[in-house]
Amino acid sequence: MSLSQRANTTQISFDWVEIPSGEFRMGSDPIEEVVAYRDESPQHQIDLPEFFMSAKPITNLQYEKFVKSTGHKKPGHWIGGEVPQNRKEHPVTYIDWDDANQFAKWCGARLPTEAEWEKSARGIDGRKFPWGEDDPTEVNANFGNLIGDTTEVGIYKEGTSIFGVLDLSGNVWEWTSSLHFDYPYKFDDGRENVDTWGARVVRGGNYLHSGKNIRCADRHSIFPTARDIYIGFRVVTDDLSKINQKSEIDFEWKRVPAGEFLMGSEFTPIVGEAPDPEYFGVSKHGANRPADFDNEIPQHKVLLDKYRISKTPVTNAQYEIFTKATGYRVPGHWPEGVVTPELANHPVVYVDWADVQAFCTWSGVRLPTEPQWERAARGIDGRIWPWGNFPPNKELANYGQTDKTGRTNPVGVYPAGASPDGLFDVAGNVWEMVGSAYRPYPYNGSDGRENLDLPEEYVLRGGSFYSPHGRYLRTTARSMNYQFRRRDHIGFRVVQNG
Repeated sequence: MSLSQRANTTQISFDWVEIPSGEFRMGSDPIEEVVAYRDESPQHQIDLPEFFMSAKPITNLQYEKFVKSTGHKKPGHWIGGEVPQNRKEHPVTYIDWDDANQFAKWCGARLPTEAEWEKSARGIDGRKFPWGEDDPTEVNANFGNLIGDTTEVGIYKEGTSIFGVLDLSGNVWEWTSSLHFDYPYKFDDGRENVDTWGARVVRGGNYLHSGKNIRCADRHSIFPTARDIYIGFRVVTDDLSKINQKSEIDFEWKRVPAGEFLMGSEFTPIVGEAPDPEYFGVSKHGANRPADFDNEIPQHKVLLDKYRISKTPVTNAQYEIFTKATGYRVPGHWPEGVVTPELANHPVVYVDWADVQAFCTWSGVRLPTEPQWERAARGIDGRIWPWGNFPPNKELANYGQTDKTGRTNPVGVYPAGASPDGLFDVAGNVWEMVGSAYRPYPYNGSDGRENLDLPEEYVLRGGSFYSPHGRYLRTTARSMNYQFRRRDHIGFRVVQNG
């Protein structure tokens, strides 16, 4: 007896079908089934624990929620990056094995093993097709190029398996977790090792295939980097309570009230040299402007709504919550892909623009705009550094290190360097990405510089442990960065409205 269970959350909905524990017959007997392929034998008994399988393949609409939540790459056939209106309920395609795995991890599920897939399709009576022994027709499967395209999921009710799973024959091939090893199937012989390179098994056939290739026992091997219009997937879980359970990241917020502040630099002319060349220098464009920092002028007023900004840059420990929940790639400097206790409270680095946007989208936050960052760093009194108008020292900020021995420090270890609003590490340690494109002043938030989709250089703020002089740590200092760059001295902090 089958049981269908629906999981409704704010993220994504699935129809789940319970597949009961017990034995089933896997593979084909070449004597009994003359059309069977060689890799389907020997036929053998497999005992599986209970699991739940999604009743249908994952649709474009479901996958779109994943893409919007994580910033994951969109399938290339989405027109303008958007799901075509008439294909929302078609199975998502043009996704490779890694794409499918990342979706599954994001929603708390996984890909089925090929044993789980086959049991869901044929039940315990060894049937040839999900609906029984009769050859397929146009009423129970999309096959044989009868339509020449994918169809919406779930419309072939006559093709339902004995457990109540739909679309297990035709329409799209479905990724499984299993490497293509010879039979008999053994869970512990390495074929379920996700880190082993090799061809993975796809099941079910697709809309181009003949009836022979949409049998329950039919198996094909495809390398995991393959993407095509007829390759999709579905997911399984051992525990429905884990689906869409997102770990919350604990940000410590500092509230910044609404109001106006002066943004940028404006220096009073002084006869002769600048007061301190190390921190101010002499501009080639005129005396007493900060050397090579003419991108900070003219000084101008900016009005901001109230907002909340994280007290510290995002740490490795916080970023790890995101990577574990979504399966997103980890920064390359984590030993064996894991955050060590020593690194946990350091700012996360070696992340690029796309990585940061994926983190922000998933956790419901965003990068600060450039004026939001500067207002939180300098307050409303126009101070030069977060702590005031006197130059930094090693008690106030992490800066002035060399490229041989320099490194980040844990966040929050320089309380004397805090800003008027209580932010730590807005000077030194790591340059911080902001959401604004690198454009001349005066700042204008409606001129396109806050369009996250533009392929422009964006602004960095705050200086880093590499910064040789305190002038780079000033609240008005601006630098620029390319979207694809990842370095050991570039991190970020986040904001929310309110």
